[in-house]
Formats: sequence, structure tokens, C-alpha cells
Amino acid sequence: MNNNIQHNKPTIKPDDIERVSDVLTSGWIAQGAKVESFEKALIDYLGIDGQAVAVSSGTAALYLALYSLGIGEGDEVILPTYVCSAVLNAIFFTEAVPVLVDVNPDDFNISFEEVKKRLGEKTKAIIVPHIYGVPADIDELMGLGVPVIEDCAQSIGAKINGQMVGTFGDLSIFSFYATKMLTTGQGGMVVSRNPDLIEKIRDFRAFDCRKEYKNRFNFQMTDIQAALGIGQIKKLPFFIDRRKKIAERYIETLNTKNRDRVFQQVSERKESAYYRFVMKLTNGTEKTQKLFEENGVQTIIPVETYELLHRYLNLDKSAFGNAEEIAKTTLSIPIYPSLNEEEVLRITQIMEKI
Repeated sequence: MNNNIQHNKPTIKPDDIERVSDVLTSGWIAQGAKVESFEKALIDYLGIDGQAVAVSSGTAALYLALYSLGIGEGDEVILPTYVCSAVLNAIFFTEAVPVLVDVNPDDFNISFEEVKKRLGEKTKAIIVPHIYGVPADIDELMGLGVPVIEDCAQSIGAKINGQMVGTFGDLSIFSFYATKMLTTGQGGMVVSRNPDLIEKIRDFRAFDCRKEYKNRFNFQMTDIQAALGIGQIKKLPFFIDRRKKIAERYIETLNTKNRDRVFQQVSERKESAYYRFVMKLTNGTEKTQKLFEENGVQTIIPVETYELLHRYLNLDKSAFGNAEEIAKTTLSIPIYPSLNEEEVLRITQIMEKI
């Protein structure tokens, strides 16, 4: 049987297509008024007294956040080893030194205790991803006296005690890649309450036709992308609600089998956006992945062991035991908003056989 239920795909509706079409026929398709409207729409959604800068990708957003903090050669930036390599790339582009730490075994997020151990005089920032839509302990990490960048690439709409992620850190970054919580195809955003940091980022993005020269780069978003983003952000409450309802079905299925600890955990004070639904399989992933595949459902190992950042940097894996275990035992199953009820039922029926 073919994998006719994809692991992930964007949810594009006719009104999204119409918005993009309107821009294409407007005569202005580069960065312009639609980008400004998209920036405002994100600020309004977050409910933050701050500003946003739309850029070409989430990676660009992270690089610019580091740049705005003045981070450069020899500075240290703490980040989890269990995260996309794009985070590492952004640090290396500033010529700073990445300091990797392990993650929690239950929610897969950066470990507060491990961060405290690695703080030093050269620590200039902590990057805190909310992994797979589950909020990290960002409120505790903000108390360490070091600038914090929230990586909300997978978590827009998640909350801690009712407060949106992306509103805690000194800066926060978002990604709008094709299969993220909302999409502009490619694209990202930097958000901050600090106008000085925002101004540095805007100045960097405005790379051309300047009276004075300094090294800048074209990280602009187009109005085509922004038009799609404006429509997507209006749908975001529905997207998140649908993801939560599907997650509830999955959790109920696992709990029925007395398996309440075999998925990524969310504490009572937090609300996940459920970018992914990740199961923990003590006997490994191979047989379970094959079972889904035989029943026409695509799954992925969200971070392979070889993708762990400490592996890329050839560091001692014994210092990252939780990340090693998570990478070996996790499998991500479909949870995107456009899954229909028949598809969700089919997935739960496979889960019952695990």
C-alpha cells in the first residue's frame, strides 16, 4: 500500500490563493505594504507591545537576532543538542561558539539545570526552542541574567500560564516554512519589545540604496509570501484547535492501552500547539514505522541520532544521554489540520496495534 497519508503538508484554502493572486496582479510583488501588514498581524496575534521584522527564513531571523545582540567571534551561545541544525548554522555565521546542553527526558526541551552548569563569563545568549510546539521553561531561563532568544519556529500559539510563547524572551523568532504551523512557503519573523534591537535588524535588512555603506544582506520577504501569511495567521486559531483535537484522540488511544508515558509530555501550566505528535517507543522505531507504512501512513523519526548537534561536532555523547535516548526511540505521526476524520481513525487503529 502506498503512503497515502502524508506525514505533514500545508493547509492552503481558496482564499489564500486569491490573496496571492491579488498581489501578483497588483504590479508590486517585492517587499511592501503586505509585508508591513503581516508584521502587524503577528504582533496583534501575540498581543505583545513590541515590533516585528519579516525576513526570508527562520534561520535568517535567528541570525539577525544574534546579530542585534552584538554577538560575534569568541562569544558563547547556549543551545540544546536536540534541535534542527539550522540553529547551529546561525551561531556559526556570527563566528560565536556554540555551547551544547542536554534536554529534559519528558518534554524534550532544553534542560534548565544543564544550562545553569554551562553559564560563564563568555555566555552572551541562550537560544530556547519550544520543541514540537511544547513550551520550554522559558520563564525560569529568563531569570539567569543572560539575553534569551525564543525559538518559536514550531510553537506559535503555544502558551505558558495563558501567556503566548514568543512574548517572554528578549527576542523571539518564527519560521513559516512550507510545513510549519502557518506557512508562507519560506519566511520568518523576528519579534522584540526592544526598539533598538528591532532597528538594528531593520537596518540590516534594508541593504540597498543607502548613503553610507556597511555590511548588510538581503533577507527580505516578498509581498507574495506576506499575502499568504496574512490569510494563514487568520486561520491559526482553527489550525491549533484542530491539532489539539487530533492530539486528544491520539492520547486517548495510548491511555486506553495504559501507555500514558509514551508520548512527549506537556505540564499542566503549559499548552502545546502540537506541531508534532511524537511517540516514545521503548523497543525502537523500526517495527512501528514499518506497521504504519504498510497501512499507508507516512511517519518520520523527527531527529535522527546522527543529526544530534553533539554528534555533528564530535562531542562526547555521554554528556547528552537524554537526547541520545529520545533520538533512538521517537516516532512522529501525522497531526496536521487538514487530516480528515477517516484518516485520524485509521491512524488510531494502527496505534492500537503497537
